[in-house]
Amino acid sequence: MAAGETTTPPFSSVHVNRRLATANRLMAAVHAALAAAAIAHRALHLHQLSGGVARNAAMVAADLTLLFLWTLSQSGLWRPVSRAAFPDRLLESRRRGDLPAVDVLVVTADPDKEPALGVMNTVVSAMALDYHGGRLSVYLSDDAGSPLTLMAARKAYAFARAWVPFCRRYSVQCPWPDRYFAGDDGQDDGGDRCGEAAEERRRMKKMYETFKGDIEEASKEKSISRSWTKEKRQDHDAYVEIITAGEEEDDDQQGEETMPLLVYVSREKRRASPHHFKAGALNALLRVSSLVSNAPYLLVLDCDMSCNSRSSALEAMCFHLDRSPPAPESLAFVQFPQMFHNLSPNDIYTNDLRYIFATRWIGQDGLRGPLLAGTGFYVRRDALYGAMPSAATSLPAHGAEFSSMETGELVRRFGHSDDLISSVRNLHLQKPPAAGRHRRRLPRDAALVASCAYETGTGWGDEVGFMYQSVVEDYFTGYRRFFSRGWTSAYCYPAPSSRPPFLGTMPTNLNDVLVQNKRWMSGLLAVGLSRRYCPLACRGLLAVSVPQAMTYAHFGFLSLYAFSALCYATLPQLCFLRGVPLFPDAAAAPWFAAAFASSLVQHLVEVSVARRGLAVRTWWNEQRFWMLNAVTAQLFGCVSAVQDTILVYI
Repeated sequence: MAAGETTTPPFSSVHVNRRLATANRLMAAVHAALAAAAIAHRALHLHQLSGGVARNAAMVAADLTLLFLWTLSQSGLWRPVSRAAFPDRLLESRRRGDLPAVDVLVVTADPDKEPALGVMNTVVSAMALDYHGGRLSVYLSDDAGSPLTLMAARKAYAFARAWVPFCRRYSVQCPWPDRYFAGDDGQDDGGDRCGEAAEERRRMKKMYETFKGDIEEASKEKSISRSWTKEKRQDHDAYVEIITAGEEEDDDQQGEETMPLLVYVSREKRRASPHHFKAGALNALLRVSSLVSNAPYLLVLDCDMSCNSRSSALEAMCFHLDRSPPAPESLAFVQFPQMFHNLSPNDIYTNDLRYIFATRWIGQDGLRGPLLAGTGFYVRRDALYGAMPSAATSLPAHGAEFSSMETGELVRRFGHSDDLISSVRNLHLQKPPAAGRHRRRLPRDAALVASCAYETGTGWGDEVGFMYQSVVEDYFTGYRRFFSRGWTSAYCYPAPSSRPPFLGTMPTNLNDVLVQNKRWMSGLLAVGLSRRYCPLACRGLLAVSVPQAMTYAHFGFLSLYAFSALCYATLPQLCFLRGVPLFPDAAAAPWFAAAFASSLVQHLVEVSVARRGLAVRTWWNEQRFWMLNAVTAQLFGCVSAVQDTILVYI
C-alpha cells in the first residue's frame, strides 16, 4: 500500500462458529454410525424375523428414509456462520444520496383474509425505512382490485407524510405505527417520551387513530362491498396509480426529506388467463417498478410482514456494496429471518420456524448462502432478470450485459414495451427513468405491462423474474434462478440484543397451520420428484456446490417423513396386538436405543443452541408437532404431489 493511502474498513463481517461446527460434525458421525449399525442389523436378519417379510421390509425402508433425510439435513449444520453489518462505516464511505435506489414490493391478494389496516401498516413501515427518500419507492400489488385497498393506500400515503418525517426527526427505531403506538415494542426509542417530542408523539398518535378509524369504517361500508363482488376479484382491468397528496404535493422537494414514492398496482386478471399467484403479482410489480423508478435492488415483503426496524435497508447494502475481500460480486440477495409477534411463549405448533431460520439458514450461510424465503430479502434486479454472476465481476455491475444485448432478444425475454426495454438497457446506469417533478408522473406503458396478456410469448416466469413452475415460488426461484447459475446469498440474523428487522403474523389455530404446511410440502415435493428440476439431478447446482444441492434436496423431500412416521405409528402397534415380534432380538436392542437417543440429543442441542440455553419445552413441542405434522400435512402433501407428478408423467 502506498504511503498515505487509506483503506476503507469492511462494511460487513462473517465469523465461522468453529466450536459449533466441530460439535455438529462429531454428533453427526456418532449418529450416522449408530443408525447405520441398527439398519444393517435389521436388514441382515430380515429373513429371520417372524413379523413377515413385507412388514419388516417396510420398517427397513422407513429407517432408510429417515437416514436419507437426516443425511441431507446435515449440510445445514456443517459450517454455521454469523454475520454483522456496519451501517456507520457505509455512511462514512458514501453519502445517503449516493446509495443505490431500493424498490419495495408488497403483495396482497384478499382483503377479507388480509385486512387493509394491516397491509397499510406494512406499507407505511416500509416508507419509513432509514434510507434516502428519493432513493426509496414502495409498490403495493392488490390482486383483488379492491376499492377498499386503493382508498386505504391513499389514506396511508397521507398519514405517511407526517409519520415518515416524525421517524426521521426523533430517530424512531420501530417504523411500524400500530406496534409503536400500542406499546408492544418493548424497546426504547430514544428521547421521544418528554418535552416537544412527547407532544409530537401525542399528535402523531391522534393522527394514527384517525387513519385507523377511517379504514375500519370504510371496510364496513356496504357501498364498497356491493361495488366489489367476488367475480370482480378474478376479472378486472389493470390499474396503476402513483399515490400523491394532490396539489399540496411538493414535487421539487429534494434531499433526504423527500417522501418515498407509493405506487398502487392492480394487475389485470381474467378467468381464462393464468395469474400464477404470488409469483405473477411480483413479476407485474417488477415490470411496473422498472418503468417508474428502476431501482437496482428490491425488497420483497408479504403484506403481513411489517418492518420492525428502520435499519434493514442500510444493513443489506452493507453486504451488497462491501468490496473488501471476498468481494460479493456474485451476491444475489440478502435474506433476513422471518420472525413473528403473535406467538405464544409455549409455541405448541412450532410456528416460530426455529428449524429453518435459527438453525438451518445459519448453517447454509456458511456454504453459499440460505435459500430464498419468500419475504424479507433484498435482491438484485439484474439477477432476477436472468443475469449471470460472471457479468457482475466489474463495475458497473447491474444489468451491464443487457445494455449490449440485441433488441430482438430483449423483446423475446421482456415483452413488447419500448419503455420496459429501455429501462432494462439502462439498468446499469442506476438512474430512474424520471426525476424531479416528473418522478410522480405515470409512465404510458404502466397499464400495458400489468395486463394479463403481456407475458404471452415472453420469458417471464421462466427466463425472467420469479418462476412459475411451482407453488413454492421462493424455493424454486432461489434454486433455479440464483444458486444453479452460480449466484450466492447472505443471511443477516439479528443479534439477541438487537431489534428483529421484520415481524409478521402466523396462523394460531391447528387447522390453518396444517393447511399452510400441506401447501408447502406438496409444492416442495413436486420439485423434488420432477424429472427436470430435482436438486439431486441438477448439474448446474451440483457443479457449483454439492452441499447446497443436499440442502435443496432436504427441503424438497421433507414430506417423505410422512412415510417413516406412518410406518412407526401403525406397524409396531399392529404387530404388538397380534403378538408378532417386529424388532430384532435383545442383543441388537442397544443399537436401536442408542440410535434413537443420539437423534434426540442432537435435536436438543440444536434447539438449545438456537435458544441460547437449555430449551426442553421447545424441544418437546417440536418433537410432538413433528409427528403430528408428518401424519397429516406432510402425508397429504405427499399424496397431492405424487398425484400431480403421475399426471405430468402420463
